[in-house]
Amino acid sequence: MPFRILVADDDEAVRKSHRFAVDAAADIMKDSVDVVESDDSVDAWAKIRSERFDLIIVDNDFRDMEIKGHLPGIALLQIARKEGANTATPIIFCSGETFETLKPMVERFNAVYLPKGGYDIDRAARLFVEQLTRPKSVQSK
Repeated sequence: MPFRILVADDDEAVRKSHRFAVDAAADIMKDSVDVVESDDSVDAWAKIRSERFDLIIVDNDFRDMEIKGHLPGIALLQIARKEGANTATPIIFCSGETFETLKPMVERFNAVYLPKGGYDIDRAARLFVEQLTRPKSVQSK
């Protein structure tokens, strides 16, 4: 059964970069991966709440403020850890926001911060493999 990964970002170019990195991760693992995409925070939360994923990659700054129920990515991360189908799922928080500000908040919710600046597909792929293959007992800490 393939790994299921949610890529939630409002920027198509960023989602495309993540897909390249996910494909590279699949090659490293010699396994198949099913990528589900979301381009707004409301849809992302609906998916996180109801569908089971092996990895979630989420942006912080969704430009969907006109949609009722809009959430910044940091709020998605916080509520995903408390309720829904993915409370123990590895989450990679990918943001262009200041590393020093967000990294401690992200780590507090047992997620990994991946900066958008200088995005490296090979580095991201290795991070994705690490998160997908770590023991479940480590994931649920």
